[in-house]
Amino acid sequence: MKLEEIIAKCPKCGSQDKTVQRKMIDEQKAHAELKAIVCDNCGHTFETGKDEKEYEK
Repeated sequence: MKLEEIIAKCPKCGSQDKTVQRKMIDEQKAHAELKAIVCDNCGHTFETGKDEKEYEK
């Protein structure tokens, strides 16, 4: 996700507050992969980890 997309307003509610959800991939909790980027107000999903994996291919 680019900086412009991070600071952009939510298309559903107009909020700029977002939460990055991560999935821990090892026992030490030192490595994580993107699970989703979600709006704090309405729950709109901006990006999922699946999109990132498909982009890398």
